Amino acid sequence: MRGMSVGGKAAPLLSRLGLGVSRFGLGVSRFGLGVWWGGLLALMAGSAFGAKTCAELKSLTLANTTITAAEAVDAGAFRAAGAKGTQAFADLPAFCRVLATLKPSTDSDIKVEVWLPAAPKWNGKFRGTGNGGLGGGATVAPGPLAGAVRDGYATAGNNTGHEGGSEYAIGHPEKVKDFGYRSSHEMVVFAKALIKAHYDIPLKYSLMAEAGGGTIAALSAAQRYPEDYDLLEATSMSSFLTRHTFGQMWIWYANHQDAASFIPPEKYPAVHAAALKACDAADGVADGLIGAVETCKFDPAVVQCKGADSNDCLTTAQVATAKKMYAGPKNPRTGEQIYSSIYPGSELGWAQLAAGAEPLGIPVDFFRYYVFQDPKWDYKARMLDFDKDVAKADRAEIAAVNAVDPDLKKYFARGGKLMLIGGWADAAVPPAVAVNYYKAVVAKTGAGATKASMRFYMVPGMGHGGGTTGAENFNVDTLALMEQWKAGKAPDTLVVDHYKDGKKVGQRLVCQYPQVAIYKGSGSVEEAGSFRCK
Repeated sequence: MRGMSVGGKAAPLLSRLGLGVSRFGLGVSRFGLGVWWGGLLALMAGSAFGAKTCAELKSLTLANTTITAAEAVDAGAFRAAGAKGTQAFADLPAFCRVLATLKPSTDSDIKVEVWLPAAPKWNGKFRGTGNGGLGGGATVAPGPLAGAVRDGYATAGNNTGHEGGSEYAIGHPEKVKDFGYRSSHEMVVFAKALIKAHYDIPLKYSLMAEAGGGTIAALSAAQRYPEDYDLLEATSMSSFLTRHTFGQMWIWYANHQDAASFIPPEKYPAVHAAALKACDAADGVADGLIGAVETCKFDPAVVQCKGADSNDCLTTAQVATAKKMYAGPKNPRTGEQIYSSIYPGSELGWAQLAAGAEPLGIPVDFFRYYVFQDPKWDYKARMLDFDKDVAKADRAEIAAVNAVDPDLKKYFARGGKLMLIGGWADAAVPPAVAVNYYKAVVAKTGAGATKASMRFYMVPGMGHGGGTTGAENFNVDTLALMEQWKAGKAPDTLVVDHYKDGKKVGQRLVCQYPQVAIYKGSGSVEEAGSFRCK
């Protein structure tokens, strides 16, 4: 709370409120001392003592920044227009909504929104938000901001510096930087300036928890801007975008080499059942989840049809496709592993990348506009070259979209904490992406610093983020865990809620990598206490 002078600027204001302050600020007429003190505290939180009102924030002058709106939103009054009409957020507290355009380069056009809860509801912390896929948008998505404000955080979001699709990437290297890392950083700098101007108490600390495409922003902060956040959590590490897209195309090509190579989704359950039969019990119990995934040896040939083709088996050509998917993308000339393969246990999540008549839009757009810079590139007429095209994707001007630098020394040295979570059944971002990054951090930053400042968990059975694998869903309140970590209680294990078909069936123990949760020999498999880390 900022300093003040009773009897100076405050005295006339108090006098106008009928509080009759003497020259020492102690002579209260007609009112009790408690009323006077309450009024005094209220004034200390007002603009008379330094904090700018919401409307006054519009006149704030900041480098490379144009504030286009600053409006106070009453509790429950916010409405957001979307493709499905107007969405109401009736449960939100009152907040200040600030919109701005940031231009750190002459070619930048970053749209940012900052939401500041009314002072009594603010928890003193800032939570940044990220974006999925390849970003873009004329406006900032309100959902993540609403969730943060609902919990008392000051929060911000951005459109990654462009509207619409990825066409902008052709001939605009500065916009590529904005998408990769700069828009998120500039958002944080702007938000912290507003927080400092708007509130009378200082910011306690900042955090970000993101999954999928949002992990680019979270991990970029740890690697490039260690001062931005104190706590970071990344689930389903999608931040190796230049290789991630090769992995996605590899799976599609494998299934669409010809008609015979395609594995219909109706056959996925049979392959999954065979993988469970081969590896499920390795952690001490057959419970429907493969716990010891890295030691799993599974050959899809065990489900090859012995007679007529059916949904319970794979044809010879389909077995070859499955083997290619489990092997992952490799350089045909050098044999180098370009990107992680999918792992046994992921079969129920194959459809998104393998089953479509066309590949997922993200890799197509990435190669079309970033790598080849050719809007007419056709993934069939000119198939990817998993040798020469890798070098094209590794160009320095494209590397801005990646966040895979393992040097976290500066972030850890200033007290930053990083929680990294992956799913062993993730087909969209296969497990070795996070595993390899964690190993690289240990090698570069040191085992001691990594142990003190980083936690890495791989969740058995979890796909691309908690809740995207169909029947199997997992959930854990990572925000609460990070808050506890900041308070001194480091999360040595995770206890995740386990859902099947939308219904919670129990909890599972998740150990820090490379440990595995091993069944103790008794107790329900849906109780975390029935397992131990080994």
